[in-house]
Amino acid sequence: MINRIYKIPFLFFLTQLCLFFCFISCESSTENGGSVKSRVQSDDMKVMHTRVIWTNEPSNHAIISWTSSDQGGRHLVQYVQSDQKPSESALRESVQSMRDGKISIDESKNQLNSEQGYFHHAEMVNLDPDSKYYFRVCSDDACSDIYWFRTAPLSGTDFSLLFGGDSRIGGNEVEYGHKSRHTERQIMNKNIATLVEKDPSILAFVHGADFCSNAEWRYLYWWFEDYEYTITSDNRILPLIISRGNHDMEIGFVENFWLGDISYKNSDGYYFNTEFSSDVNLITLNTETSLTGDQRKWLENELKRSRPQYKWLFVQYHKPAWPATKPFEREDFARIRKHWIPLLEEYDVDLVVESDGHTLKRTVPILNNKKDDKGIIYIGEGGLGVPQRKADPARWYFKDGGLATSAHHVWKMTFKNNSAQVSAIGIDRNILDQFTIRSKQ
Repeated sequence: MINRIYKIPFLFFLTQLCLFFCFISCESSTENGGSVKSRVQSDDMKVMHTRVIWTNEPSNHAIISWTSSDQGGRHLVQYVQSDQKPSESALRESVQSMRDGKISIDESKNQLNSEQGYFHHAEMVNLDPDSKYYFRVCSDDACSDIYWFRTAPLSGTDFSLLFGGDSRIGGNEVEYGHKSRHTERQIMNKNIATLVEKDPSILAFVHGADFCSNAEWRYLYWWFEDYEYTITSDNRILPLIISRGNHDMEIGFVENFWLGDISYKNSDGYYFNTEFSSDVNLITLNTETSLTGDQRKWLENELKRSRPQYKWLFVQYHKPAWPATKPFEREDFARIRKHWIPLLEEYDVDLVVESDGHTLKRTVPILNNKKDDKGIIYIGEGGLGVPQRKADPARWYFKDGGLATSAHHVWKMTFKNNSAQVSAIGIDRNILDQFTIRSKQ
């Protein structure tokens, strides 16, 4: 009887000990980049909306962001540098998320049935330039497909870039959700994937803001759902360069578009430079905060530093200095012309991309408020799915060589030695406009 009394606790102790070491083993494999699928599976957790964000140095740094359906306790990116798609077990490196949280939802406005989500942002650092990186995101035991992107080169211009803005609702629909398709936005996103598949030199997509009607989750959820159409058939994700517009001012924008150190310094900032190589620099500005003060001082310093250093210097922001449809005299547009344009002209910026107007435009070269061959061309003005407005081609900065019309479009820039070909590609993938610029450096 005494032996039977002690035998049961002893077996229980051995069982618990084995379970403890199994748990430690699973945790250790995850810490060292092993597959988190070795942990206990959960039918409730799912991951979605995987995206790559670039900020200052895309040759060695990337932010990987995604959404999970539940809060979970462990969120990481597993990755490896490789020229070919690896197996899951080959994703030997791992980095944990830097910022996580529950996405804000106003339930009184959530008639569109967007699911509750949790945001996650991780940083990949010390990457090799001009290299393919395969990765997947994992929240607890749930992992995404394996995707890949290419880092920017250290030098040269052997790549192309895409530009566009205003991807809000498409067509005449006024609702989001399963019962209402945002057709034009989805088509434009599919076109982006097709462009990348046909021209692998396309390196990144520069988004000119106004992602949704506003930045509440009920809209952003469906934007992220639709943005997955830009992923190519071989799971390539084109990195995004983010700017902020007047429809991006809710807390959901800050929660879901985190920019690392830039966000830590000033969550309202969203102005920074992106060095695509030692030859190409892009300055992103924010028209939705003060145009003067810190931002203007930063802009002047960045222009002063960049112009002697880079062969190509571009600028993008949301609201237009040279609108194609909205009133030219509007105060917010006039302030851009007063505080920013003289600096852009002083430092010979090569090209400026604007959005907001929901048209297709290209100005004549402008210098000192008049047409001048030594001036700056401004393109835009937002056609990634938003309903198009009627443009006004009679304005002086469109006459004798400019363009202003209504058409969904995305801009593609292809570098060729000291020149760059700029093309506006329509919803039917036809060329709507095309011109060549030469470097001013």
